[in-house]
Amino acid sequence: MDFKELKYMIAVAECGSVTAAAKKLYISQPSLSYVISKVEEDLGVRLFDRSHSPVTLTYAGKRYIESARQILEINDNLRKEFEDILNEEAGEIDLGIPTERAGYMLPRVLEKFRRSFPKVNLRLKETRSVQIIRDLESGNIDIAILPGDPGDLPEHFDTELICREHLYLVAGRDLITKDMILEKGNEHQLPKVDLRRMRNVPFILMTDGQYIRRYAERILQEAGISPEDTTIVTSGITAVQLAKEGLGATIISERAVIPLGGTGEIPCYRYTGSEDMWDVRAVYRKGAYLSRSARFLIDLLKEEFDKNH
Repeated sequence: MDFKELKYMIAVAECGSVTAAAKKLYISQPSLSYVISKVEEDLGVRLFDRSHSPVTLTYAGKRYIESARQILEINDNLRKEFEDILNEEAGEIDLGIPTERAGYMLPRVLEKFRRSFPKVNLRLKETRSVQIIRDLESGNIDIAILPGDPGDLPEHFDTELICREHLYLVAGRDLITKDMILEKGNEHQLPKVDLRRMRNVPFILMTDGQYIRRYAERILQEAGISPEDTTIVTSGITAVQLAKEGLGATIISERAVIPLGGTGEIPCYRYTGSEDMWDVRAVYRKGAYLSRSARFLIDLLKEEFDKNH
């Protein structure tokens, strides 16, 4: 059993296809099929059920893949620890972060990080939150920066609070009528609207797989709203821009409002509902070794974004 074999078998399990796994691994399909047959022959058990598509794991296969991931994680932790022991301050951090959040958060910390760890390569995986969680579970990334409730995450993750962010309702002023306003705004706080009176307002929602979509739907459900007139977008900034122009209302994090001028330029409102803030956290697998550079990056993000610091 070697590490390459373990990685090959995990790839087949994740792809559900020998052909797709071979393409992902940049090897030929016959070569990968040979490795699978050899491993199964050495172990004396069938790991994959290849009688249908997609390929599925047998019970023995599930145990093999579970153990393979643990073995690779132990090896990865040991390698990172030895890098720190050697004090060469070199290595890599694979960071998973939603696309627009990367553009908002990383420019404020990267220069300082590079000064402290010039030989550490930071490799970004920018995608939707649900995919980031899958990549974290499979070991494809070391750390994730994610918003939301830690209770929504699998139990085998550890989290550290980086900061808390406001959630706003953004809507063109023509969409907000006087009867919707519960409290007028002033220099200290935004006006507050009653979502229950916005049943006929079109809403702009993010695509499935993003935490803000789940939060927005939960908040609207609390208000008894199931919007029929919706626009679905992939970008929080696009949602804010459309809402500003009066094309719908959107519930969005402040990080999508700040780049466009903040609450002074964008028509933002507080709203009725149990959740008007959420946590942004560093997330990593329980038991995973955090290198000094990874630890420094997390602490740097806390220092920069924690408003109570």
